[in-house]
Amino acid sequence: MASNLSLDPRTADQASAGARRAAAELKPKPLPAARAGKPAGAREQKLGATARSFAILEHIAKSRAPVDVLDIIASLKLPKATAYRLVDWFVTQGYLSREPGRRRLIVGPRLTTLAFGALSSSMRNDTPHVVLQRLVHTLNETCNIGTLLNGEVVYLDRVEADHWPLRLHYTSGSRVPLHCSAIGKLYLALAPSARRKRLLQSLDLRKFTDNTITDGARLDAELRQVRKELVSFDREEYLAGVICMAVPVMGKNGELLAALAIQAPEARMDAQTARRHLPALRNAAIELAEIFQARA
Repeated sequence: MASNLSLDPRTADQASAGARRAAAELKPKPLPAARAGKPAGAREQKLGATARSFAILEHIAKSRAPVDVLDIIASLKLPKATAYRLVDWFVTQGYLSREPGRRRLIVGPRLTTLAFGALSSSMRNDTPHVVLQRLVHTLNETCNIGTLLNGEVVYLDRVEADHWPLRLHYTSGSRVPLHCSAIGKLYLALAPSARRKRLLQSLDLRKFTDNTITDGARLDAELRQVRKELVSFDREEYLAGVICMAVPVMGKNGELLAALAIQAPEARMDAQTARRHLPALRNAAIELAEIFQARA
């Protein structure tokens, strides 16, 4: 007897509906859209560009010398076109700068402002600030922490003595010249010889007071003495009537992490009087070095 393989209409409709449901379940679901209506892939691409941007800034900020774009490409494994596009944008926005007459990159003024704004905010109630406050309370004189950036001394933090009538209105991020500041001379003296030579060649030995050292040979002789004693002085060389003494904040490997300085009117503290504060400054510098290295 012949078999009847056909289905009645109702059975056929049910089978067709079931097949459609099964096909719908097997069909790949679309990726979730971003809040702005963009696919998730665009978000991932955007995050990738952001990560690359920060990697470039961090690479240049950590470098001890100006950086070439080819070095960025090799070190960060970036596509050539991407690296050049990001670097050009950072330069136009002021986050990076190019060496005068060269194509190598250094930290730009806008990135410096951003970094020191963040650093100032973090240090205001942070452990290094507490160390600085305690030192000022002990010595009853104004003290500050400074570093070297783009050929100038920049204050990381500063605490003024309450009784000092002479207010200089320095804040975190304030800058002073290298050749006539205690911190600046400390950085010049302790820099590797090749870098020190470059810095000295680029310096404008501008005269700020009658005591400013404007002779290169005389400045070099003082820097040799600073290297020997690990202490430097500003003897009314930047501001008339103001004396400053600085000591290094040294890392375990002998690297200069920062500088710690005391500042006072000459009527109350000359260079010899300042030397009496050396033990307290050096103890505070050791404490600061431990804090900085623990964070690193």
